[in-house]
Amino acid sequence: MKTIAAFISRNPWIYIVLAFVLLLGAWSTLISVAVKYAPQQIEVRK
Repeated sequence: MKTIAAFISRNPWIYIVLAFVLLLGAWSTLISVAVKYAPQQIEVRK
Protein backbone atom coordinates (compact mmCIF):
# COMPACT_ATOMS: atom_id res chain seq x y z
CA MET A 1 0.00 0.00 0.00
CA LYS A 2 2.91 2.29 0.73
CA THR A 3 4.32 1.87 -2.77
CA ILE A 4 1.00 2.83 -4.37
CA ALA A 5 0.80 6.02 -2.30
CA ALA A 6 4.39 6.87 -3.17
CA PHE A 7 3.75 6.24 -6.86
CA ILE A 8 0.68 8.50 -6.87
CA SER A 9 2.45 11.24 -4.93
CA ARG A 10 5.27 11.20 -7.50
CA ASN A 11 2.77 11.25 -10.41
CA PRO A 12 -0.15 13.56 -9.59
CA TRP A 13 -1.15 13.74 -13.28
CA ILE A 14 -2.74 10.30 -12.83
CA TYR A 15 -5.72 12.06 -11.21
CA ILE A 16 -6.15 14.20 -14.33
CA VAL A 17 -6.05 11.15 -16.61
CA LEU A 18 -8.49 9.31 -14.37
CA ALA A 19 -10.88 12.29 -14.33
CA PHE A 20 -10.68 12.55 -18.14
CA VAL A 21 -11.43 8.85 -18.57
CA LEU A 22 -14.36 9.14 -16.17
CA LEU A 23 -15.70 12.17 -18.04
CA LEU A 24 -15.33 10.40 -21.37
CA GLY A 25 -17.22 7.38 -20.04
CA ALA A 26 -20.02 9.56 -18.69
CA TRP A 27 -20.40 11.43 -21.98
CA SER A 28 -20.40 8.26 -24.06
CA THR A 29 -23.04 6.73 -21.77
CA LEU A 30 -25.25 9.83 -22.01
CA ILE A 31 -24.92 9.99 -25.80
CA SER A 32 -25.66 6.29 -26.27
CA VAL A 33 -28.76 6.52 -24.04
CA ALA A 34 -29.93 9.64 -25.93
CA VAL A 35 -29.51 7.87 -29.27
CA LYS A 36 -31.30 4.77 -28.03
CA TYR A 37 -34.30 6.69 -26.67
CA ALA A 38 -34.48 9.41 -29.31
CA PRO A 39 -37.94 10.81 -30.10
CA GLN A 40 -39.61 9.83 -33.34
CA GLN A 41 -39.04 11.95 -36.40
CA ILE A 42 -42.10 13.97 -37.42
CA GLU A 43 -42.39 14.96 -41.04
CA VAL A 44 -43.39 18.58 -41.58
CA ARG A 45 -44.97 19.48 -44.90
CA LYS A 46 -44.69 22.96 -46.33
